[in-house]
Amino acid sequence: MIQEKKIDFFTLSFGLISSIFLLYFLKEIINFQHSLIFVIGLLLGFTLYHASFGFTGGWRNFIEKSDSSALRAQFLMLAFAILLFSGIVNSKSIFYGNPVIGSIAPTNVSVIIGSFIFGLAMQLAGGCGSGTLFTLGGGNTKMFITLIFFIVGSLVGTYNFTFWLDLPSLGNISLLEKFGIINTVLIQLISISLLYILCSFIDKKRNTVLNHSDIFLSSGFNAIKGPWPLFLGAILLAILNFLMLNIAGHPWSVTFAFGLWGAKIASFVGIDVASWTFWNFNYPKIALKNSIFADHTSISNIGIVLGAVIASSFAGSFSQKTTTNYKILLAAILGGFLMGFGARLAFGCNIGALFSGIASGSLHGWAWFLFAFIGAFFGVKARRWFYS
Repeated sequence: MIQEKKIDFFTLSFGLISSIFLLYFLKEIINFQHSLIFVIGLLLGFTLYHASFGFTGGWRNFIEKSDSSALRAQFLMLAFAILLFSGIVNSKSIFYGNPVIGSIAPTNVSVIIGSFIFGLAMQLAGGCGSGTLFTLGGGNTKMFITLIFFIVGSLVGTYNFTFWLDLPSLGNISLLEKFGIINTVLIQLISISLLYILCSFIDKKRNTVLNHSDIFLSSGFNAIKGPWPLFLGAILLAILNFLMLNIAGHPWSVTFAFGLWGAKIASFVGIDVASWTFWNFNYPKIALKNSIFADHTSISNIGIVLGAVIASSFAGSFSQKTTTNYKILLAAILGGFLMGFGARLAFGCNIGALFSGIASGSLHGWAWFLFAFIGAFFGVKARRWFYS
């Protein structure tokens, strides 16, 4: 009989006290909207950790073992998000009445290159955009190294950003604007259904038996201590992204904050990043001048880390001990840097570009998915050397 792990009250106290302090700070010093975004971040981190909802491991399991469970959960998450998003993107918030915009970006050569790099790199690093944050919050110290170089790579990606923008492009293509709400929903849901069927077929062919209910099951479900079934994680992440859309005015994203943090540090040590073209675009220029606590993505990222700290403390699984050697350390450094660089080129990571992009009806989200998965295939092969 497996002994139930005890709650880590010390780490839990740190997570709760830090969260309460930041919640009060944001409400009093910034505004109530930012405090709500922070709460969404906390819930995202709690959900990601308890559902173990990562893209990296799920894609690797399918590539290596044809295990489609994580991919099928991701498809369900995307389908539910599409239903939630499609009627409100480029409309008005259901809470504030302010305009809400989707995650729409150019479908260009930069997306192809950047997403391929990101897909490869996340397999080396062992975590994606959201995965880096929630595993760090769970006490994985290797992810701290990954995050540092994720920040460096994100900053470097902003240096010659206009070069990548000038590469051949189809422009911003919103399926909602091109085909309308109903047709876009049908097109995207049919595409997701076909992918679900294809992955299930490959899984069943190799593993003989396919249990579609596996994403609804978990060993010893506990709402507070976890674990949670993948399906619950998928539904909650779609709902939380929808809340982010309506409260922040834009969908959930992760990697812009990393570039911003890098730019802040670089400016502090005397590097004139304010003269770079990227940091003269409208929002990046404003974000660089303001506190990071005024940036939606930054505070939701901090919330994700603290949410995972709290979740792992309840689960009694917060740990600062991770197996490392020079090859694993190199994988964390290289993977982190390339993820940051690739995400900037591709206008986001698995969250901002894939999840939020597809939910918003942007063609670039689908292009990101395709080329990131191809990159992941090569990344799975490459990581064998680092983790052998």
